[in-house]
Amino acid sequence: MAKENQNTFVHTNVRAFYKIAKEAYGAMNKDLNSSRRLKRGNERGYIITYDPDQKSFKNAFITIVFSGVLLESILHLLIVKLKGIDVFKKYDRKPYEDKLQLLGCNDQSIIDLCKKYRGARREVVHEKAYLDNDYFRAAQKEAEIAIELINKVVDYFKLEIG
Repeated sequence: MAKENQNTFVHTNVRAFYKIAKEAYGAMNKDLNSSRRLKRGNERGYIITYDPDQKSFKNAFITIVFSGVLLESILHLLIVKLKGIDVFKKYDRKPYEDKLQLLGCNDQSIIDLCKKYRGARREVVHEKAYLDNDYFRAAQKEAEIAIELINKVVDYFKLEIG
């Protein structure tokens, strides 16, 4: 009988969440690439064709939301497994960064991505739309950050969920 990897999740929706986030990200990029073409001649850049169905935009939202669902699930399972349910209850409403640090993650690139991601997710999920004079979010860029974050977390903890 093969020995199961201790970081493999068995009875959870984590694999489905991961697949949804990755598939939406792939569809987002496909739709984004199909709606643009290079400018002619010596001009740099792209000409973007308007998509009335906003497929790329919608898939970016799906990527952002399901990356958060996945991250929450992973952190919950790891904290309960490694620290116990009582410790998880104390950390349940804390930011991702605190939960990662509790688990021993000291990779600053992951912590920084969490901070960026958390703001974008909050705006998408809780409709915190407002104009910030210093920063305008692009859904596709935020989806890229979300995918980078979940990939780094999965790699950091050597999880087999893909």
